[in-house]
Amino acid sequence: MRYAVIDLETTGFSPLTDRVVEAACVLVEHRTITRTWSSHVNPARPIPEYATRVHGITDADVASAPPFEFVQRKLRRLCEGAIVVAHNASFDLSFLPLLAPLPSLCTLRLARQRFPTAPNHKNQTLRAYLRVDELLPLHGTPHRALADALVTAGILLRCLDGYSAPLVPSTQPRPRVHWEWEKSWPEEFTGSWS
Repeated sequence: MRYAVIDLETTGFSPLTDRVVEAACVLVEHRTITRTWSSHVNPARPIPEYATRVHGITDADVASAPPFEFVQRKLRRLCEGAIVVAHNASFDLSFLPLLAPLPSLCTLRLARQRFPTAPNHKNQTLRAYLRVDELLPLHGTPHRALADALVTAGILLRCLDGYSAPLVPSTQPRPRVHWEWEKSWPEEFTGSWS
């Protein structure tokens, strides 16, 4: 089974009024991370200070980054033939309409079912509770797309432990979510692979 674990950092919570500033994808095949990718995204507008306080991404960081349309197409290519995975998938996928037709799994929902006694089901809480750091060599800080996608991949792997059959993804159309809260680019500029 092939999974494409994604994470986004944004200017806010509304896919209608806010924009993506960073995207990441971690490919998992046969319960092994095979590839990682991340890219800043130019939101074509200033990043609010409150958003920068969360993820640390500034206007200077994204000034020469590719536009969202390019990064979204890159993510779509990475996710082809895979089950798209995200923690609180309805949030991330609400910003990525090109991924809507693909099958998906939400590790937040999955972890609630699999680990009901966890203190809570936030990404970083599950990282500690499930000892994800013992499973994967993690780097980066919380609220950065690649670091959070790696943690989500670890949560997925812990959720898969004990299952002999692959998880069945949702293929139902996702409702549009509205969150109420306060040119072409050369390939070498589209993110970093490791």
